[in-house]
Amino acid sequence: MTIRWALLGPGRHANWFVAPQMKKATDTELAAVVSRDRARGKAFAEKYGIPAVYTSVDEALNDRTIDAIYDATPDGLHVPHILAAAAAGKHILVEKPLAMSVRECVDAIAACRKHGVKLGVVFNQRHEAVHQEARRMVSEGAIGEVKLVHVPIPLRALLPRPAPGSSWRADPAMRYGGIAVSIGDHAHDTLAYIVGQQVEEVSIFTDATRDEPPDDQVCGMILKLSQGAIGYAAASFATPFARRPFEIHGTKGTLVIENSFAYLSGGGPEATPSLTLVNEAGSNTRPMPASECFRLEVEQFNRAIAGDGEPTTPAADGLRILAIGAALYSAMQNRRVTRVADFLPPLP
Repeated sequence: MTIRWALLGPGRHANWFVAPQMKKATDTELAAVVSRDRARGKAFAEKYGIPAVYTSVDEALNDRTIDAIYDATPDGLHVPHILAAAAAGKHILVEKPLAMSVRECVDAIAACRKHGVKLGVVFNQRHEAVHQEARRMVSEGAIGEVKLVHVPIPLRALLPRPAPGSSWRADPAMRYGGIAVSIGDHAHDTLAYIVGQQVEEVSIFTDATRDEPPDDQVCGMILKLSQGAIGYAAASFATPFARRPFEIHGTKGTLVIENSFAYLSGGGPEATPSLTLVNEAGSNTRPMPASECFRLEVEQFNRAIAGDGEPTTPAADGLRILAIGAALYSAMQNRRVTRVADFLPPLP
């Protein structure tokens, strides 16, 4: 079963990562691109062999041959697009975040359930082979009971604090916060995914110069997980030369992940991902293949549409991640440990 997709937002991210990998995805046809600038859309379509170019979302939604939407537009447009796609009977896969607030997210999930369409959010690093292998080893007890997890993500490019009006990233109607919710969510989601636990309580320190909306460029998050592990997740727009391993420490051993997230944070001298197990027998390092995470994300979403499983990051997970973000910013503003459950509304 081939799924015909329309891509919203032919920007830098879509050009560098999404479109090239969608073109390789099985059971996938990239059938249309939507850009307000027809010339830009046409150039993008010609580059990737996309047959249709639309200048509005409505045009794509009115195309009866389109099965699914990939939304790579600014954050503040995600929920309007989800609601419109659901009403048109189109499945929709959305770049994170799923919404600008938990309340909006609940409305989006309800609309998709009402109209019987699949809704997923792109946390592509769940597909990375080295993360999958670490998750398997943790679940099988290779390092015993997990006690500490350390996941920092420094962005490889130095990004100055955006001035008001300089871009959509500085517009509170389009983006509701800084590094904690734009890269930090990758860090705590990957941490929780690998160890198979949920983030329950949080605290945070940032360099934010204002609270509404927060404009943090550097953050450190302390996380209490559902089975007792303690996590430290950090993210930065201001330290382009920082390097990090991911470290997962258990009672019987440690896992160290190198050179994942390379598209965001660069890699070491050798950019191949690796996984090291350290225990009483010594240290063993294995090279791991780099993964085409966006291709894998789309292929799993295709299978979900066909009735085989759910999106890799289903909408309920996207809601929980938004609740973690809300709890983090509440913790920042109130200088206290905050429970995620206090920000997690029930689904209808």
